[in-house]
Amino acid sequence: MRNITRLLCLIILLITNSSFAQQSDSPAPEATAAEAKISFWDLPYLKEAFIDITPADRKDDLAVGELGVNGGNKDMIIKLAEEIADSMHGLYDSMLITHKGKLLFESYYRRGRVNLAGDQASAAKAYTSLALGRAIQLGYLSMADLNKPLISFLKDLDPTKFVEGAEKITLHKALTMRGGLRISEEQREEFEKNPNKLKGQGQVQTLLEHSAPITLASQNYSYGNFNPTLVMQVIEAVVPGTAQDFIKNELLDKMGITNYDWRTAVSGLPEAGWRVSMTSRDMVKWGTLVINKGKWNGEQLISAEFLANATSNLIKPTEDWQPDSYNYGYFFYQTNITVGDKNYDTTFAWGGGGQYIITVDELDLVVVITGHDREDTIFTQVSKIILPAFVKDQSSVLESPYLGQKPPGLIPELFAPDIIKTEFREGAYAFTPDLKEFYFRRRGGKYKNNTLVVIQYKDNQWIESVVAPSGEPFISPDGRIMHLGSKYRERTNSGWSEEKNLGAPFKDIPIMLLTTSSTGTYYFDEATETGPIRYSRLINGKREKPRTINIEMGNWNAHPFIALDESYLIWDDQREGGYGDNDLYISFRQKDGSWGAAINLGDKINTEFEDSFGSITPDGKYFFFVRSFGGDKADIFWVDAKIIENLRPKS
Repeated sequence: MRNITRLLCLIILLITNSSFAQQSDSPAPEATAAEAKISFWDLPYLKEAFIDITPADRKDDLAVGELGVNGGNKDMIIKLAEEIADSMHGLYDSMLITHKGKLLFESYYRRGRVNLAGDQASAAKAYTSLALGRAIQLGYLSMADLNKPLISFLKDLDPTKFVEGAEKITLHKALTMRGGLRISEEQREEFEKNPNKLKGQGQVQTLLEHSAPITLASQNYSYGNFNPTLVMQVIEAVVPGTAQDFIKNELLDKMGITNYDWRTAVSGLPEAGWRVSMTSRDMVKWGTLVINKGKWNGEQLISAEFLANATSNLIKPTEDWQPDSYNYGYFFYQTNITVGDKNYDTTFAWGGGGQYIITVDELDLVVVITGHDREDTIFTQVSKIILPAFVKDQSSVLESPYLGQKPPGLIPELFAPDIIKTEFREGAYAFTPDLKEFYFRRRGGKYKNNTLVVIQYKDNQWIESVVAPSGEPFISPDGRIMHLGSKYRERTNSGWSEEKNLGAPFKDIPIMLLTTSSTGTYYFDEATETGPIRYSRLINGKREKPRTINIEMGNWNAHPFIALDESYLIWDDQREGGYGDNDLYISFRQKDGSWGAAINLGDKINTEFEDSFGSITPDGKYFFFVRSFGGDKADIFWVDAKIIENLRPKS
């Protein structure tokens, strides 16, 4: 059962492996004969991840193609794969993607092996659902039978001993986790003392004798509670031979699935809700069966009507670990994923630790993921990265400036929280003048030291990468220079040059942040507690000796930003009468060229926390700043730049 699997995941001490390799011409990693015999939890991690955009044809009934050529945005998927390899999204073992009937992407990490059948946890419930759909397709059951008393199919039972309401359980109720059985943990333990009574239909007899009465009130959603077991009992009862042979002959053999493990339950029937193992490629086959409306190689294996119900939004799952956006069908989940202004109906089988078979009909997309992650948050990346990578027109989502974000009003908002990972400490940022590159400094997690990161708009997408070395960036108004304190880099045809020193007259000044006006005047701080803010003009092509700006300063004086026309200066400071540790201040230039008094930017910007790094975007529309919450936690905020004009003295 899913909860048991989740509990097992909690007790495992894991290590991470961040190396990866894009290997389109190397074979996928295989488990050795010795590795195939040991426990999954004892399997050693791969030395490097395997990431392949041209999966090999392994003669296993899966057509193959090439990511980017036959569909999908190659850069987006590779970047996600590399992040998975670096443990940025949890501990996952494989990710495979098919589009329009072709396997375009295949990757393995950690304990993932192409030839190793991995535990499916509760994803196995979906296989049980499809086995029932096969029985309906072959005429052993009808759709009308789904609403008949489940006990009517089990002829070996003694109904005189049943608890009240046993007839209320139907296949429809069991398939939607609403059978209504209520068996205590103590009762389960007692049953296990006499397993012979649980053989065959004796298991159902025992459950229906000892359950609390089945009522409409008890038939609410409850994950587990023997519901898959009841469904498997009906399959066993109605198909010729055994359920085990039926599943093998009518599903697994027809799909060419031979490398699997489907365990036997205490009843002697196949397990129905867990303890099934499949390879990642064979999971793709199950997804292909679903997206093809129950057909495999042209043969209708699963009743199309049943499958439509199974993958529909029938009820709302209510366990606390199931997101509110998820719906439930017949052992399948369903949700809607929004990309741009369009919703995509998404169906998936889901097992604890990160076992997924995801299908999106409209995109003709199947995504398989396996893992052993106790938090299991990878589905966020399915909606954030994978689906957008296969949506043809991404321009409405990604092309707009500011990383495609909806602009804020006069109340500050987090900037791009779904793109910039706010669990880290972000700060010291800069846009290029065309707004297609956003640089910022990051620390925390695997970023042990301050790391300069850039998110660039290329090939109709925003792509993140690391820029080395680090510093507090500012891009010159013409976009040709990236200032990094007392150093700088020049834009070249191939990117940025190596770092260079500013030299005289700045050689002995420990500059943190340097910004420039449109005329090339530098304004900068010092990496000292009470250092001044200074400026240096460009006169006849030469830098004048830095001068201290004539504004009454407080106790900190850091991170200056000069307006392009030098009409105002913004910086962060510590002084009496503020709101917290560091506050942001502004001074406007007067008509006589002097600077006005420092003005606190107010309680919309400044808080009890440290607010710093204030600046205006190159187009003058938005004010950005950093709010630090202590330790390795700081976020970038933005707000309409009108707040600056609202502070400008009317005179």
